[in-house]
Amino acid sequence: MTPVARLLLPRPALGGCVYLGVERDTRGCALTDAQRFNYYPASPLPMIAWLFEGRLHMVQDAGSAQPSLQPALPRVVFAGPQRQPSASWSPGPVHALSVSFYPEALGRWAGIDIEPLIDRIVPLEEVLTGALCERLTEVGEPDGRPPFERLEAALLPLWQERQAGQGLPTLRGWVQSMAVRAAFSRTGAGVRRAQRRFRDWTGQSHRDLQLFARTEEAMARASSLPASDTPHLASLAADAGFADQSHLGREVRRVTGLPPGRLGELMRTDEAFWFYRLLGEHLREHRASGPALAPHSGPVG
Repeated sequence: MTPVARLLLPRPALGGCVYLGVERDTRGCALTDAQRFNYYPASPLPMIAWLFEGRLHMVQDAGSAQPSLQPALPRVVFAGPQRQPSASWSPGPVHALSVSFYPEALGRWAGIDIEPLIDRIVPLEEVLTGALCERLTEVGEPDGRPPFERLEAALLPLWQERQAGQGLPTLRGWVQSMAVRAAFSRTGAGVRRAQRRFRDWTGQSHRDLQLFARTEEAMARASSLPASDTPHLASLAADAGFADQSHLGREVRRVTGLPPGRLGELMRTDEAFWFYRLLGEHLREHRASGPALAPHSGPVG
C-alpha cells in the first residue's frame, strides 16, 4: 500500500485561527527504516499533533551519519514555532495528525505567550488548560469520524465567540497583515513600538518572518513549473524577492537544511520527504488559481 498523506484546510468559520492540517497514515505499508524518517522545514507557526497509533521519536542530528532518537513523543503534543528544520522517526506504522495555528490567534485564545515556546515540543497539558485543552485532548479519541473533522467539531463552538475574520492563505499575506495591524494600532505610533507589538503578537520579529514568506514564494514558483523544467535559480531568486541566487540558497538551506537543488532531488525520490512532496503537489495545483499555502512543520509520522 502507498502511505496516505493529505493536506487539510479548515472550514471558513475557523479560518482566523487554524492554518492547515496534515494527516499521515502508514498502517499496512511496507517501509524500510530509512523511509520511516519524516523531514520538515522550519516554520513560524505553532502546532498541535495527535498520535493515534504507533510511536514517534524526534531525531537529533538528523543530517549526520549517526542520528540519535529522543524519547517517544506523548500522544498529544504542542510544538512552538521551529527556527530550524526538524525530523522524526517511527519504528513501525503510525497514524497521526498535526495542525498549525496562527500564533497571535492561539495566543489570545489560550492566554499563552508564544515566544517562550519557540523551538520547544512539549505535552499539550504543559501549555493549555481548561475547556480548550480538554476539547483538544478528546480529538485523540476515535469516534468514527475523520480526525480533522473531529478537531473542527471540537474547536468551532469555542472559537465562534472569538472569531476575528478569515485566515490568510499564505505566510506572505499573514506577515503583511500583521505588520499593518502593528503599525496602525491605537496603542501608540512609531517604528519601535510597532516592532514590539509585532513580536508580542507573533513571538518573532517581522524580519525573521519575512524569511518564511520569501521561501514560500520560491517554493510556489518552483512547484508551478513542469516536472521536466529545471528552474533557473537566479531568475527564481529574483522573482521570489531574494537579493540573488546565493541569498536564495542560504535561506532555503536555513528553512529546510538543504540547498535548493538537493531538496528538489529528494522530494522526487525519497519517501522520507513525503511532506515536501505533498506540499509541492498542492502548490502546483493552486498556483494558477490563487496564492499557495505556506510551509507547515511538526511531528507527524
